[in-house]
Amino acid sequence: MDKMKDIKLIALDLDGTTLADSDTLSKRTQTAIESAIKSGITVVAASGRPFVMMPDSVMNIVGLDYAITSNGAVISQCGKTVHRSLILPDDVLKILGAVRNDDVILEGFIDGFTYADVRYVHRPLDYGCEPEYFEYTRSCHGKIVDMRSFLSKHRNELDLISIISTDEKLRNSVEITTSTDHFVEIMSAEASKAKALLRLCDFLNIGMENVCACGNADNDADMIAESGLGAAVENASQKCLDRADIVIPSNNNDGVAQLIEKILKN
Repeated sequence: MDKMKDIKLIALDLDGTTLADSDTLSKRTQTAIESAIKSGITVVAASGRPFVMMPDSVMNIVGLDYAITSNGAVISQCGKTVHRSLILPDDVLKILGAVRNDDVILEGFIDGFTYADVRYVHRPLDYGCEPEYFEYTRSCHGKIVDMRSFLSKHRNELDLISIISTDEKLRNSVEITTSTDHFVEIMSAEASKAKALLRLCDFLNIGMENVCACGNADNDADMIAESGLGAAVENASQKCLDRADIVIPSNNNDGVAQLIEKILKN
């Protein structure tokens, strides 16, 4: 396929895409990423996770220097933040006001760390957390009793707010996306994986026509659509599948490894 020629950057979502459902990186996928880097391709981890929660199995790969985290609110190079798109303080208050009468679970990302409602941390499965992410959820850095007060106090510092609910009704001057059926994730209007990828490519002087982006969830769809070669794993959401140029095998069948191997052959 012609779009596989001249790929200079590969942006990879992690959960449900590059990582297997066991939250592990297969040896084949690791080898493929390392081969891409050795060939001169820039590989970028593009995740909804905050930076501190990024898996060592990925971030310790030699040459994987760039990460897009917190759903595009943060860009880092070699572990150092080079860009943050914060939610406006007034918008934080609007969000809290919109859910003031709702019994929802709230999370906040601040400078790479996760702060979550203590009820969710203690009983994540009760609130729709998938079993494979149980330990990830339990390992958040702040277990907060009164999340509304916490978010209001830190409204000048927030990269992202998650509302754990299936009700998507908050749409104002913020970017709203989702990585699972139970999460509504709210960032600055200047933040998304696609916008972060555009910023990074501008910094690296790489055209989007020379980019391959791969993902599985709605928060990856715009990144896939904006890239010269958009790929979705076969377990992806319909929104991702609709915007992808190609569909690759699932995250449990080394789809990302197979994608990179094909790119390197071209």
